[in-house]
Amino acid sequence: MRIPRFEREVVAEGLTDGYWIEALDLDGSGRPGLLTSGLAEGVVRWYENPGAQRSSWKPHTIAELSQPVAFAAADLTGTGSLDLVVCHDYGESMYAHKPDDGTISWLRNPGDPRGSGPWERRRIGGLVSAHRLRVGHFTRADRLQLLALPVVGGAGGRAGLAQPARVTVFDVPEDPLSAADWRVSAVDDASFTVLHDYTVQGTDAAGRQRLAVASAEGLSDYAWDDARGTWSARRFGLGEQGQREATGFGGSSSVALGTSHGSRFAAAVEPFHGNTVAAYTRTAGADTWQRTVLDVYGDPNEAGEGPGHHVVAADFDGDGDDEFLVALRGPAPWQGVYYYKAVDAAAGLWVKQRVSEDSAARIAVADFNGDGRPDFATIGYYTPGYFLAKDPVVAVFHNLGS
Repeated sequence: MRIPRFEREVVAEGLTDGYWIEALDLDGSGRPGLLTSGLAEGVVRWYENPGAQRSSWKPHTIAELSQPVAFAAADLTGTGSLDLVVCHDYGESMYAHKPDDGTISWLRNPGDPRGSGPWERRRIGGLVSAHRLRVGHFTRADRLQLLALPVVGGAGGRAGLAQPARVTVFDVPEDPLSAADWRVSAVDDASFTVLHDYTVQGTDAAGRQRLAVASAEGLSDYAWDDARGTWSARRFGLGEQGQREATGFGGSSSVALGTSHGSRFAAAVEPFHGNTVAAYTRTAGADTWQRTVLDVYGDPNEAGEGPGHHVVAADFDGDGDDEFLVALRGPAPWQGVYYYKAVDAAAGLWVKQRVSEDSAARIAVADFNGDGRPDFATIGYYTPGYFLAKDPVVAVFHNLGS
């Protein structure tokens, strides 16, 4: 079994803010660039992909916001260019939200993001602790929608950790340029606490997206139930439970889905900002998922958190089966990106290799150099007052094959 080699290319170094990274073609060049931001300084940058020249990735400032957390991209105005949705004004932390913390806005693509200055910003609405976003079809297929996932409930302070997150669906207006706050289409304030992340599972027969959600309840299959007229959250994994008494955290934090040798798998970092990497497998025709702990990276810190923050899955070696990458923010030695490859996913047998030593808050996967192989990019976790990685960078890791 041969694991691909990855060549590191530094896009930006000496970061003084770092949290979000996403691969996006904002200029219509056909080449994915990199969108980055952090919660401290709030500068949103898009790094233009230099293409075959492999020269420097030119940064363009899109916006300066108070505590931007997450982004979603979609053509909201029908121009053929990707606009951005962003949640910001996050508040002091997830432990100290105030009832009026949390704003969702959208940023209008000017058509050419290279040197055009800050993008026009328009308000969508308010949502306490809004933490993840996605544009798609969720409760209806006839209109584009925005799904906003808060991390905790709206009570504020530590009480919010035990209160269900207010999952909210907004309908995208027919004319976003003339609309005031977007109309709320559906709310779920009963399914999840400490909802950290999600991934898309696919679409149902009506064209609505189904999600896999990672929360304090573990892993859940999450979809709109037409018959009941509400959301349905079906648990398929309980996550990490052994640390709950000592740290206050249980369940799951991040999830990615893949297939290997005919077995469906879910890779997870557990519990919230956890230290445990687990793989859940389900063979064809089976109703239940089997959990296998693959690694535990260090002990929880004084806040009850570990170094794990994100997980993604893709077929990096081109053999038709998926592998997954785990992002560790640090500190060293629990820092970097680890590559996991199934020997026998159904039996819980995996091999791993460290493919980056850089602090990784999140991982973006795309074919950055156009050679047909998926590459990945990372940003160092650097949030003053919370966590500061040593020598944080934005870096691309080019897949050289095995």
